[in-house]
Amino acid sequence: MAIVLLADDDPDYRDAFAVALEAVGHRVTTVASGAEVKAAIAADLPDIVFLDVLMPGGGAISLIHEIHGTHPGLPVVVITGNAAVFSSPIVTEGMRGADARIPKSVSLGEISQIIDSLLARTNPA
Repeated sequence: MAIVLLADDDPDYRDAFAVALEAVGHRVTTVASGAEVKAAIAADLPDIVFLDVLMPGGGAISLIHEIHGTHPGLPVVVITGNAAVFSSPIVTEGMRGADARIPKSVSLGEISQIIDSLLARTNPA
């Protein structure tokens, strides 16, 4: 089981993501803006963070650097539903600090594999 923080301004996606990950045994905290991310991390340090690229109060590009500055080993996965943004060279370069980048259309199985892989890397047995 992982403690997952999801930051996304789309309430339908946020709810579906949380329900799906909870169904496979993870504990999920959700926030709706970049401004809420730091407070959520301070309140309950997650094992992994999923950040939407574009959100009110700051998106993934600015938050990756802040999170890695205060919690260097905390895995950060960038998510987006916008294909043009996902493949944009400017955004890709800005997100190079991400541990993974995924489209919102990715399957629950793929998300679970990413979580397992990143947690195994940060917490080797």
